[in-house]
Amino acid sequence: MNESNQRTKPTHGRRRLQEDEYIKVAAWAAKRGEQMPTANNLSSKTEMLEARNAYRRLVNIGVEEAKSNLEKPGLAGIEENEKTLDVVELLGVMVNDVQTLLNHKEMANRVGSDTDSTWKSATGKPVRALRRGDSMAAETMAIPPGFGFGEFVSALVNGTQNPAVRNALSEGSDSAGGFTVPVGLTQQLIDYMRARTVSIQAGAMTLPLDGAQTTIARVVADPQASWRLENAPVGESQPTFGGIVLRPKSLAVLVKVSRELMQDSLNVEQALLQAFAGAMAVEADRAALFGAGTAGTPLGLLGTVGINQVSMGTNGAQLQSFDPLLDAVMALESANAAAPTAMILHPRTRRAISGFKDTSGQPLRAPQALEQLPGLATTIVPVNQTQGTAANASCILMGDFSQMIFGIRQELRIEVLREAFVTNLQYAFLAHLRMDVAIAQPAAFAVVSGITP
Repeated sequence: MNESNQRTKPTHGRRRLQEDEYIKVAAWAAKRGEQMPTANNLSSKTEMLEARNAYRRLVNIGVEEAKSNLEKPGLAGIEENEKTLDVVELLGVMVNDVQTLLNHKEMANRVGSDTDSTWKSATGKPVRALRRGDSMAAETMAIPPGFGFGEFVSALVNGTQNPAVRNALSEGSDSAGGFTVPVGLTQQLIDYMRARTVSIQAGAMTLPLDGAQTTIARVVADPQASWRLENAPVGESQPTFGGIVLRPKSLAVLVKVSRELMQDSLNVEQALLQAFAGAMAVEADRAALFGAGTAGTPLGLLGTVGINQVSMGTNGAQLQSFDPLLDAVMALESANAAAPTAMILHPRTRRAISGFKDTSGQPLRAPQALEQLPGLATTIVPVNQTQGTAANASCILMGDFSQMIFGIRQELRIEVLREAFVTNLQYAFLAHLRMDVAIAQPAAFAVVSGITP
């Protein structure tokens, strides 16, 4: 490592490293044969990404080293572990420094664009709505905790030798016997859940919330422009504004695991993450699309007033052509809505569409208006809806899903129910986080209802 790298230190971010701290990290990396990237004068996105990824790699090296130090006997291992964890914490600050630069550059690139998703709260705090593929953990720049969600949950019953996990358990425990999951791990779970939520894959936005109620302004009706003669008064028209209110509601999941599995399984930590995130993703989708808005559940898309309607008839009918889908596209275009980003349907319905054939028995190609439109199949869409005499109907939800907003609080609490299922030798984990769903522009969506088999 050359001297210029030793003298360079980050100068951006929420917490600037001191000269001696940066030299400490650089020396630690050099002893392990790692080159510290230059932290100053990062101008291009490529340079920033390379520096951030290099720092993250060093974080992972430090975490693995800390784990191996725990196996060393006596005080030597403990002292070495403390030194390593100090370096890991400083590296986390450096990751945040570079991520801040990346975020600023991304915001600068979005200036003047109508797709800018950075809003401001009532206090003027920037809040960016996350799109598909965005990471909540990366956006908020939380310092990596050095362990995963599954490892944290497993430690609730199995204990742990990892001091970072023990500290997190100690700091997050409450008088009711529950545990508050560290923010970084909650964001990891939320990102995992978002990746499995069909509505978000269709384009829905995610808005991190930090209060009991959040109001988002929307334009219900556009102002009307008009021509005028010289010296004539300007015709007045005012846009009609409305408000979308997000009130986070409790989404809970109960996960039961046998004691033998908790003790013996090699991949229980990953399985726990998948179980929690998968269950929450399914229910988040169901509420976003079909929630009744009662008994503590959000009001979903289908129940929202103002979405466009295309009916298959009084008693429903089979889907035998693309015409009802084209009618839905026309309804969206007539409402001056943006082009649809996806349609969500049951696998039964997608099978029917995929089976369309021309008069010679050849597969029928979708019209141009539908050719590039993703069709996302999920069993969350029911096949037992009632339309007239039909009790086996289904529907297709089509639209610009960027007008659907998931508001999610970044707090997650877990309780271990040790006694409730003790006769089955099972542990039960009860977790809940708070979220809500809102539709910004109902006219941006259309439903084709009454599709029978």
